[in-house]
Amino acid sequence: MKHTNADTSEGRRKFLTSLSSLVGTSMVIPIPGISLAENVAQPLSVKEVIDIILKEIPGAPFPKTVDQLITGTPEQEVTGIVTTMFPTVEVIEQTAEAGANMIIAHETPFYNHQDETDWLEQDEAYQHKVALINKHEIAIWRFHDYWHRHQPDGIIMGNLIKLGWEKYYDPSQPRLLTFPEPMPLKSIVALIKERLGISTLRLVGNINQECRTVYLAFGYMDSKMQIGAIQTYQPHLILSGETREWETVERVRDGLQMGQKTSLLVLSHAVSEEAGMEYAATWLQAKVSDTKVMHIASTNPFTFL
Repeated sequence: MKHTNADTSEGRRKFLTSLSSLVGTSMVIPIPGISLAENVAQPLSVKEVIDIILKEIPGAPFPKTVDQLITGTPEQEVTGIVTTMFPTVEVIEQTAEAGANMIIAHETPFYNHQDETDWLEQDEAYQHKVALINKHEIAIWRFHDYWHRHQPDGIIMGNLIKLGWEKYYDPSQPRLLTFPEPMPLKSIVALIKERLGISTLRLVGNINQECRTVYLAFGYMDSKMQIGAIQTYQPHLILSGETREWETVERVRDGLQMGQKTSLLVLSHAVSEEAGMEYAATWLQAKVSDTKVMHIASTNPFTFL
């Protein structure tokens, strides 16, 4: 799926034009000091972009990881890069409209953590998605394990920056925040809804509780880790992306009924990590200054009735 020089130049011009038209919307991260009209130098290949990222990750490349090039080819010239949480059909279409041809996604396009597709060959949604990717010659690279292994964890830091909590980050305990003064849980809920754009949260606990320590469990975290965090840190609050309702949820409920002080706030998986992928666009832009990078949010899939 390698582009000809003519195709690549045309795609790059299209990306710059589309990006310029999108400036000012919520999905574009403006990059100060970079002109949208400037000429782009020698284009990077998909492999070169990946290699630039891996240089920043301790221990990379890993012998085993889900972070693979799922579609496209390593040699493919990059006309523009989009970061996102889930490479949905809508995100793929918007990427093509912007003239970009590389998506860096935190989660899988194909409905399972290992990106296995044999069982999906006859699935209509899978077929439609593959046809759309092939039509627009989109390279999709998974950026999950490596972004979490970055120091600091890219998903955690993106959320902390968005919430204005980065000053409380402690690299010796990267998942535990300690505020200098207790913060009302009601205020934390309002801040998360406003800054992360989450309309509805689920709480197991007392909305009037005061919180000084917060354990960060964005995305999905195994219940044994979450319950282990309660045992180790006894945090006032766990911020969870998602958890099985018969596991951490019930442990927190039982603890509260015993008089313990750990509450659980469930944000939903996609929106609990989106800020981390928005941060990835800013982080990466500084390293590939001649290739335009933008973030397109995959958004919350749920409608709350």
